[in-house]
Amino acid sequence: MIDNFFKSRFNIFFYSFILFSIGSFYVGFFPPDEPKYVDAALRMIKTGNYIVPFFNCHIRFDKPILYYLEIVVFFKMFFVEHLLKIGHDPLGIIEYAARLPSIITGSFIMLFTYLTSLELFKDKEGAKNSVVVLLSFFFYFYLTRSVYPDASLILFELMAIYFFIKNSYILAWTFIALAFLTKGPIGIVTPGFTYFIYLWIVKKESGIKEFFSLQNLFGIAVFLILSAPWYIIMYHQYGMEFINKFLIYHNIERFTGQAHQHPHSFFYYIPIVIASLYFWFAYLKQLYEKIDIKDKQNLFLILWFAWIVLFFSISRNKLVHYIAPAYIPLAVLMGRYVDELKNFKTAQTIISLLEILLAFGAAFYAYKQHLNLLMPTLLFGFFFLSMLNFLKNPKRVVFYKVVFLSVVAAVVLIQFESYRPEKKIWKLLINKPAKLYEYKINNQSLVAYTGRCLKEYRNPAIFIKAKKPFYIYTKKRHIKEINVRYKILFYAKDKGTNTALLFVQ
Repeated sequence: MIDNFFKSRFNIFFYSFILFSIGSFYVGFFPPDEPKYVDAALRMIKTGNYIVPFFNCHIRFDKPILYYLEIVVFFKMFFVEHLLKIGHDPLGIIEYAARLPSIITGSFIMLFTYLTSLELFKDKEGAKNSVVVLLSFFFYFYLTRSVYPDASLILFELMAIYFFIKNSYILAWTFIALAFLTKGPIGIVTPGFTYFIYLWIVKKESGIKEFFSLQNLFGIAVFLILSAPWYIIMYHQYGMEFINKFLIYHNIERFTGQAHQHPHSFFYYIPIVIASLYFWFAYLKQLYEKIDIKDKQNLFLILWFAWIVLFFSISRNKLVHYIAPAYIPLAVLMGRYVDELKNFKTAQTIISLLEILLAFGAAFYAYKQHLNLLMPTLLFGFFFLSMLNFLKNPKRVVFYKVVFLSVVAAVVLIQFESYRPEKKIWKLLINKPAKLYEYKINNQSLVAYTGRCLKEYRNPAIFIKAKKPFYIYTKKRHIKEINVRYKILFYAKDKGTNTALLFVQ
């Protein structure tokens, strides 16, 4: 299997596409972020307004327009709006269509990681290995299967860096424009500063001559032509409200900490970096001994990784996946030495024992959470995962563990769907329409599936005056606060919390 995966460039894309598709069908949208992009895309189709994104009947200034449009394309292709209206989608096409942009861009990330490694080192085996390494990082387990714009952003940034290295400035700026339309200013900062590092370290140049070259100036012009119109239109329609909310609040103030959305310490990413190397724990000492930091290409890759991690460490607001782009140079660097690694039985045995303990721990946690359906999958899945450590070749150990874990995770997520409320409520509202109240809870996925504009209610007195019949979705512990007669339709799990749907008639 691993040989077919890397047989050609097309195979790298194709098999990556197949791998990322595992677990992308049927699994419902995870709040809070996934349903925001889904709902915005659906409202674009419904209203015909493909310029201004809305979520839950409010303008969403958080992100630029491109990723929403990517979702719109696949929603139209798979008739998602119709499937949501009829409430019948046994194959999970709705979820797969929403995740296709990330699946496709994730597959291209693998291809361009291969090409970037090949461009730097002219070594096909090292380039193949870099893909194996990148697949093993946990960021690419979920970003390539999620309704997030990050896979698109990472791809466009990587392609810009790749074409800068190849001196194709117009193409590079084209992809910077796409990155800028995907997630804003960071789409310029990451490829731009990374290329300057490349010039300083590898080419021993300042970058001033390259910046003012005619080809680069043409590239900047292409960037402005492609990216500026949407920003101009938004400013024309909303003026300083757009500037204040998008540029100042969601970019500058979130970086400086004035906007307290995800505040964490400077050292937040240290344990994340360590955990992300999990599949390589048995080989880290060997890798450390083999990497030559005096090699200018190696030094470039190290600085590329380090500056991104440092940049987001300085930022006062942090999320786990913000540093995901940094793992591309790390994958290229590690891939160069993968074929020199050797297995050691002691390390293999220790990792296997840890994964067996993890199997029992995960199964016990599922038992304590009353998720009995998940217990056999977690127990036997992680147990068999631990057995893969005893394959002879380290590259094969990691690759097959990645594939196997993808399958196990997909089965667990599909099984977990039976405990989740969103699809049950969506189908119920189609068969028996009535108003839905969310009491002391806010599940954004209900907005995406039902197409309704919902809000969280905190005062139970509203139910006394409410027109019957209606539904109440709330946490199980708040049921006793409901002051009208109701029928409990079902219990569910919502982000680890026990919830219930009530019906009042």
